[in-house]
Amino acid sequence: MIRFPARILPLLVLAALPAPAQNSTRLSTDVPIVNFRLPNFTADGHRAWLVRGSEARMTNADEIDIKELTMSIFAPDGTDHIETILLSPQARVTPKEQVASDPGPIRVINDNFEATGIGWHYDHKTKIVSISRHVRVILHSELKDLLK
Repeated sequence: MIRFPARILPLLVLAALPAPAQNSTRLSTDVPIVNFRLPNFTADGHRAWLVRGSEARMTNADEIDIKELTMSIFAPDGTDHIETILLSPQARVTPKEQVASDPGPIRVINDNFEATGIGWHYDHKTKIVSISRHVRVILHSELKDLLK
């Protein structure tokens, strides 16, 4: 039988335990994330937007390329009312800057209008969608006395 002094016993017990996992979690840019979802919240903790896609790839630490983008933009009053929806076959999203864009097509759906076009940019801080060409807008609100 081997005896160890009492002061060495705790060290032997610690040495026998498995080493803690190192914090080396990394996202690979080689493998896509399937059924991607990325929420964004206001300072008050309310949902600001929800980005979804069938597939996403990290292009670098700050940008995400998304296929079949569906971006739901929530009303700023803290309710879960979806104010606007952006739909695009693909997009590049920069979550830190709260920006999304793509040179391809987009469809913007809102309670008051619907817009489509090619080449778009969305800035969530200003809540502005810019569409560069082939823009078509359908208004869903009544325009009284417009031609007077």
